[in-house]
Amino acid sequence: MKKFLVVIERKPSFTGTFIQGHRDFLKQLRESGELVVAGAFTDQSGGAYVVQAASLEEATSIASRDPMNEKNEAVYKVKEWNLH
Repeated sequence: MKKFLVVIERKPSFTGTFIQGHRDFLKQLRESGELVVAGAFTDQSGGAYVVQAASLEEATSIASRDPMNEKNEAVYKVKEWNLH
């Protein structure tokens, strides 16, 4: 499996409405073995997580299911990452 970095940047319109759903989503990914690591930025501007997936398309699909991945809440970027 390849590893992918999902970077989340909060938009100015961020409300926090989906934070609990986001946390529950990450818990599900952890339980399924797809999540490698996750955390928030200390400046509260967003966060990042690393998922295992077969392809960029699969990783992007995973991130698209994140409840906080709403157009008015945050910007999500998914990049393949050579994590050592």
